[in-house]
Amino acid sequence: MQAQGLAGETAARLARGALRSAAAQAEGETSLDALIARIASPGGTTRAGLDAMSGVEDQARAAISAAARRARELSGD
Repeated sequence: MQAQGLAGETAARLARGALRSAAAQAEGETSLDALIARIASPGGTTRAGLDAMSGVEDQARAAISAAARRARELSGD
């Protein structure tokens, strides 16, 4: 966000707020797809940001897999 002209503290505050809001919403019974549809209106800024993150899901899966594999190695399993 700093690259887009926001001061570092402002960018950090916005990022923390977005994460808190997302976490609060994710605690309910609503599916993640429904939550995304509720906040990412077609043609909007959130949708544009999400669309720009193509491949993130595969990267997240790879990161989780690597962490789980390392946890098994460390535990001796």
